[in-house]
Amino acid sequence: MEQPIFDDHIQLQKGEGKGSWTFVTMPIMPHLPKKKNSTVKVRGFIDDYALEGIHIWAMKKGTFLAVKGEIRKAIKKESGDTVKLQLFLDEAGQVIPEDFLECLRDEPKLLAYFQKLPQASQKETIDWIFAAKTEDEKVNRIAKTIEKLEGEVGR
Repeated sequence: MEQPIFDDHIQLQKGEGKGSWTFVTMPIMPHLPKKKNSTVKVRGFIDDYALEGIHIWAMKKGTFLAVKGEIRKAIKKESGDTVKLQLFLDEAGQVIPEDFLECLRDEPKLLAYFQKLPQASQKETIDWIFAAKTEDEKVNRIAKTIEKLEGEVGR
């Protein structure tokens, strides 16, 4: 059974000044697979309200979740109120594109090694390869990735 990354009661807070956000601050979670902008995609519940495809931010003082007005209205809570917050990672399994997968299948050790890499590393590699603007550049990036993996497996 999937374990939540956060499961506790927590108080809604609001920043100072007009137009400031309502949010919760959770403890620092260094084990989370952060993107380059320090966000993590999560799903879960705030009280009985389902949260889907939202992001939390890993900050120096804790992990931050903005709570939109729509959510506050639905759960009938405001700043200062306590909510039950349960969050799960919402990182879908990485799909390896077919042309890259074909190259990895030619080298079963590389495929096995790549599949054992953390999801964040796999995604970063695949995103880099397929962000290429031309087909030639994509082929070059696949070749560079294969060479890099060979070097890592050969250690």
